[in-house]
Amino acid sequence: MKLRRVKIDDIKVPEVRVTARMDEETAEQFAESVKAVGIDEPPKVYEVDGVFYLSDGKHRLDAAKALGETYIEVIVRPGTIVDVIANNLMAGHLRGKHPVSEMVRSIRLLYVEHHLGIEDIVKKTGLTQSYVEKLITLSTLTPLIQESLHESWLGVGRAAALTKIKDPILQESVFHQLKAGKWSVADVAAYVDDVIGIRDKQEEGVPSVQTIVPAIIHCFYCGEEAPPGIMTNPNTCPACQLAMLQSLALARAELKAEVEAKNKSQSAT
Repeated sequence: MKLRRVKIDDIKVPEVRVTARMDEETAEQFAESVKAVGIDEPPKVYEVDGVFYLSDGKHRLDAAKALGETYIEVIVRPGTIVDVIANNLMAGHLRGKHPVSEMVRSIRLLYVEHHLGIEDIVKKTGLTQSYVEKLITLSTLTPLIQESLHESWLGVGRAAALTKIKDPILQESVFHQLKAGKWSVADVAAYVDDVIGIRDKQEEGVPSVQTIVPAIIHCFYCGEEAPPGIMTNPNTCPACQLAMLQSLALARAELKAEVEAKNKSQSAT
């Protein structure tokens, strides 16, 4: 491990990585701090076959770029791409809030692409075995559902319940139903069990009078009932949605007219 001065443009940032999120105020304070006192903790990189790969410190690297710096001091370690991913997982997870989907993608990269076992991942990242296993399970969700996980709209608990459904079409069908309403983790888990039970009976040829009936959703504004498929989010029926869009359009038109009248008056004076 060495402290070296490296050209910023020579440092590659892996596409799949975990990056802690800052709110707008924190990001501004961080940028001002770097501008005033510099970077007090050097970013960490791994040298892999003569190429520098960033494992920790993207915010610091970006701040240095924003200030127009050409070089930056970094901690350099020799290693492999696996070391880069594992160290980033450990550092990113400890540094703060981040989308769970980034953890899922990195774990999947180690487990599927680089063929690391669960115990090896635990040793390299410092994550618990149960958490690693959960992330691997979440990686089996369809890309559409994983994207919702990335947007932090879908929580880990409800997403984990969906992984019990192995059929991707059925998995997404149930996902769209729970997306239309405010389902608790327990509600999703119970519904998934019912869906799997009915599907198993159908595959076994067991007659069943049960059908999967989507929940009826009440419009948040007028209280009218409607199937989830025609509701928007938040739970809004088409009539109320149209009324809101018309009201917004009218408000924008009135504001535009008011601004134009004000500008015209100022120009006249």
